[in-house]
Amino acid sequence: QLSLKGMNAFAPWFRSPPPTFEPPLPPSAVPFWGPVTANYDWCESNYAVSQYVAEFFNSISSLPTFTVGVYFLLQSTSSHYGFKFSLAGAMLALVGLGSVAFHATLTRAGQVLDEIPMLYSSSIFLWIAGSLHFPVGKQGDVQSARLGCALLAYCVMVTAAYANGGFEVFFVAYALTVVAVAITSVRAASKSAVKTTTRPYVIWALCIYIGGFATLWVPEQLFCGNRLQVTGHSPLQDLPVPLHSLFHITSSIGPLAWLTFAAFEELHRAKRGPVITWRRHPLLWGLTGPAVLPRRVSP
Repeated sequence: QLSLKGMNAFAPWFRSPPPTFEPPLPPSAVPFWGPVTANYDWCESNYAVSQYVAEFFNSISSLPTFTVGVYFLLQSTSSHYGFKFSLAGAMLALVGLGSVAFHATLTRAGQVLDEIPMLYSSSIFLWIAGSLHFPVGKQGDVQSARLGCALLAYCVMVTAAYANGGFEVFFVAYALTVVAVAITSVRAASKSAVKTTTRPYVIWALCIYIGGFATLWVPEQLFCGNRLQVTGHSPLQDLPVPLHSLFHITSSIGPLAWLTFAAFEELHRAKRGPVITWRRHPLLWGLTGPAVLPRRVSP
């Protein structure tokens, strides 16, 4: 999922907040996953639907990101998009699983599993977008490999800073990566020989994600905030479905639109005659979604 979670400074990887000296809760009052050890608690009321899931709607709404990632991974492997694209699908699926772990448990470990894959997933998207600007052939492959290595080193350094409590570094690095993906993608689509086909998918991807961020993620931060710090009641807590869970849905649709653009561009550059078909699929929850199919196995 492309989300920006936890605007506060983070403690090292699995460090819990400073211990309190309140009397221990009776066994019946202890949450299934224990007390909140994450640095952020979202607007959804904890354990309101199930005693086994801290944030029920935020958890189940993360599953589409997982299934969309698996859906694209299967597309990539069956149609031979290439290693970068298979890796993008797998990492997107991991983002979805990490989001489930975070929202279901509200533990620090779950939070790490949610946030770190976000950086690696966006960096893979940037690797793909940047490679679309390289020439087709051996020279372009070498340049793409160098970009991939540079982005991997970038992710490792940011991860090390995050592990040592430097959330500000992580947040800025992630935000810059997302902006770089947007700019690089728009440039690639504008210069494309098939932009009448691919440019709409870029526009849809950006509008769906930015629209979800602006209308769903931001209002929850402004009017509800981190429930570890804000104790007053927010009207957003009375909504039947939290805004953040709806943001998860837009954050699964946007990446699929973007990956459709990138896969079509890649196959066209390889002279494999791609076409985009729309079809229903169980991994898309029975809805109709795009699939990029090559008409030729090799150039």
